[in-house]
Amino acid sequence: MCFRMIGEPHEAEPPGKRSMRSSRSFRIHFTALLVLAAVSSASADVIYLKNGRKIVARSTREDLKEVYYEVDGGEFGIPKSLVEKVEKSRTPEALARRRLSPSDLPLSAPPATEPVSPESPQVIRDDAVDEAELARLEDVVRRDPATGNRHRLAQGYHQAAIYWTKRGDPEKAIELYRRGIELAPDDLSLTLALGYQLIRQDHNREAVEILIPAETEFPKTPDIPMLLGSAYYSIEELDRAIAEWRKALALGDNARLKEALEQAEKERGLAGNYLELRSQHFALRFEGQGSAGLARDSLATLEGAFVELERDLDVYPRETIVVLLYPDQTFRDITRSPSWTGALNDGKIRVPVSGLSSMTYDLARTLKHELTHSFVRQVTLGRCPVWFNEGLAELEEGATTASLGTTLARNYAELPTFPSLEKPFTSLAPAAVPLAYAKSLAALEYLRDMNDRAEIQRLLKLMANRPEIESLLQNEMRMSYADFDQAVGAYLARRYGM
Repeated sequence: MCFRMIGEPHEAEPPGKRSMRSSRSFRIHFTALLVLAAVSSASADVIYLKNGRKIVARSTREDLKEVYYEVDGGEFGIPKSLVEKVEKSRTPEALARRRLSPSDLPLSAPPATEPVSPESPQVIRDDAVDEAELARLEDVVRRDPATGNRHRLAQGYHQAAIYWTKRGDPEKAIELYRRGIELAPDDLSLTLALGYQLIRQDHNREAVEILIPAETEFPKTPDIPMLLGSAYYSIEELDRAIAEWRKALALGDNARLKEALEQAEKERGLAGNYLELRSQHFALRFEGQGSAGLARDSLATLEGAFVELERDLDVYPRETIVVLLYPDQTFRDITRSPSWTGALNDGKIRVPVSGLSSMTYDLARTLKHELTHSFVRQVTLGRCPVWFNEGLAELEEGATTASLGTTLARNYAELPTFPSLEKPFTSLAPAAVPLAYAKSLAALEYLRDMNDRAEIQRLLKLMANRPEIESLLQNEMRMSYADFDQAVGAYLARRYGM
């Protein structure tokens, strides 16, 4: 899930352009924050501290070292060593407090082991796909396309697909699953595996085409409506998603699916009567006829940004990108995002636009920022570290470190480290969030200035198969993470005369 922060560093706006940005400056803060806030105990989590005090919060979450809690002022963290216990709310609001990202959809589990039986072919040998054995099986089918031969080849493709999935190449796995389905269209395990991978890779409409016939053929299998609902949810067909998920729950209880259903029902209730406009690459939804002009402007702006990003990143997303323009309060209610969030991309671009009737300079930048995240997800298969993703989105929208470069260079040693910025910035204390965005932008400016945008394009394309950014930097740039961090600091010092 990718966010855009209100009040990020940016170039001066053209005369006459109205901005939605807050007047918050990008000052450097190095103070610790601890806020004890009271919220309604009817829908709250309570953190009991060892010193006898307690923190009442809207929601809480934990990692190995800290407990994080959300209050009206944002999200904060406290060391676990100070915490006695946490009591979590069990209300529906607590269950539905966050938007489902693609990785949170209630998908049935992918196949964990190769479908091998004594009669199955053996196409995985010495931890590699035996291409010669696959070729032999294909030749057998060409000479004699009997059902048994076709099923053995389909099983071989299934084994190879699982192999490539485990090694980080789901697109190659999808192609193998497609071949298997052509040979054995009645194979339930192949159908479920292909549907799962298609949804994880945002090929949702193809997933629907594959799964609808299977639902008729296997009406008692809950995984099929579970997957169908996930595909419909991802393309914003909430009524169909809800219907499929209810069907799946009628076939078998599933706590995660119940949570997803509650979230989808809540979103449908909050969204109201939305209208839709479509263009070559986008499906844009908005509330009310009065917003039609802004919606048309937004589509034109998005199509222009699409062309620019295709050129800059050498990527072409194939799936229609869903964009939702919300009233501000609806945006907050649906996304449950931190107060500093100015927009969000969780597989769909979500932007609050209260008070706007036509395109503004800032809204155009916001749309391009969020669209960049969609491009990055396509090329990296969702494996881009957050600092790279956010830094690139900042760079593409036109942000610059120029206004705070001297301060960044002077205080560089006190900024968050890149490893700490690989995960979503929502895990940071609010005071650290602007620093995270600024350092991320500086890193991408450094990469851009190394070799125009070629270095950025190259690293992006390698991330799909090499999810560990540290090893990618080491292999491709001959830099450790620490070396890269120092290089970005030295770049800022040179650029801003430190």
